[in-house]
Amino acid sequence: MAVTTAPQILVTNTLTRRKEPLKSLDPGGKKIGMYACGVTVYDDCHIGHGMQAIFFDVIRRYLEFCGYQVTYVRNFTDVDDKIIDRAKQRGMSPAKLAQDMIDSSDRDMAAIGVKPADHQPRVSEMIPQIITMIQELIRNEAAYATKSGDVYYRVRRKSDYGKLSGRNPDELRTGTRELIQGDKEDPLDFALWKNDDEPDASWDSPWGLGRPGWHIECSAMSKEFLGNSFEIHGGGRDLVFPHHENEIAQSESANKAPYAACWMHCGLLTIDRQKMSKSLGNHITIQDFLKSWSPEVLRLGILQYHYGSNVDFSKSVFQQCHRRLLYFYETLDLLGQMVADGGASATDLASTSSHWLFADFHKAMSDDFNTAAALGALNKSMKAARELISGKKSPPKIIESSQLLNGIKEVAQVLGLFEAEPKVATRDLKMRLLPELGITEGEIQAAIQRRADARAARDFAAADAARGELLTRGIELRDGTQETQWTVRYTEE
Repeated sequence: MAVTTAPQILVTNTLTRRKEPLKSLDPGGKKIGMYACGVTVYDDCHIGHGMQAIFFDVIRRYLEFCGYQVTYVRNFTDVDDKIIDRAKQRGMSPAKLAQDMIDSSDRDMAAIGVKPADHQPRVSEMIPQIITMIQELIRNEAAYATKSGDVYYRVRRKSDYGKLSGRNPDELRTGTRELIQGDKEDPLDFALWKNDDEPDASWDSPWGLGRPGWHIECSAMSKEFLGNSFEIHGGGRDLVFPHHENEIAQSESANKAPYAACWMHCGLLTIDRQKMSKSLGNHITIQDFLKSWSPEVLRLGILQYHYGSNVDFSKSVFQQCHRRLLYFYETLDLLGQMVADGGASATDLASTSSHWLFADFHKAMSDDFNTAAALGALNKSMKAARELISGKKSPPKIIESSQLLNGIKEVAQVLGLFEAEPKVATRDLKMRLLPELGITEGEIQAAIQRRADARAARDFAAADAARGELLTRGIELRDGTQETQWTVRYTEE
């Protein structure tokens, strides 16, 4: 992907509560460290996990598109109460369950086009670093060990505790994933190390057998790969408190340095305006989603929202995204044919730097990574493509078509869209829609043949009737020089 120049990137920072320029901490100004909280691997990933992963995947891609050297870290929490409980239910070790779910997560993310992070650490691999950080906190008197072998962070020792969430320590409850309260000095203190002897989920430490608390994991992993201070920390809005608040406190107390400069939080996902829940029957795993829909339907559906917005999905949303994706792929296929038929040169294809599409795309993405507006720019380019396709061909239009096609491909690559071959994707998307429309390809071809026979007999009323019959069932016909093609009718909502 070519490096291009973008306007100054503005980001809504949860920490400062305002939109502000994204700044590299590197003297050269071109390096960005980005950490996003990954999944707790006790079950297969659902589409909510996919939503956050896709948003940060696109943010990373855009930063790289703008010439930044991005180091992206996305962790796996493979040590947790939920993993232990689920492993017991299944009669297996926590380590085996975690490995199975990590493998499942990797497959799911690849299936929806999420590129692997540069580093994907696991908590179980970072125990020495976690212990070292806890020891530093104890030395700084920011933490203390109890007689029972637990270690807690002293919340009230951090004078600015609550700066991310805006909460007053006197009004807080810990909200941590602790097994027991232990011998706390203060009810607000949260666990850094838990006394435990669970096989495959406990380690030796200066305080005895145990395992890490929830929050210390990310502090240790981010430090290992990004240093004491880095540019972007991301995650879901539900992690602002207590997880991210506690990360800031323990990291800054241990490292004696500012933690993440910018905090970005994704909105929450609902299905038909209800929180996803297995008990409600609306829990959709990525694997189940892909049994019914193309991976790019999910990505398109997610990116039509701003990352900070709450997202509500329903079957009708997926249906509309499916049709929109088909419209896009058909446009690319037709535009590619036009370029190929016109014999546009490689030089023409490369001459895209001044195209208006890039200006619109950068305007959207540099304003807080506004993927919804970026899709608007892409939609505008598709309409322009359709106008070129339907118009009379000429050398200038062929060159313009080649430039537009190349520009769409570059922009789409940042969004992780249109990675399939257009003709193949178009065919697949059309065939997936036929059961929903209650029609078969055989019925469509029979109607096309009746229309052709009627036209040959100059019975234009019968020909129009055959075409109209298909249209009432959602099928449009497109007459080519050699044959008639069919597609599914698309109207924007």
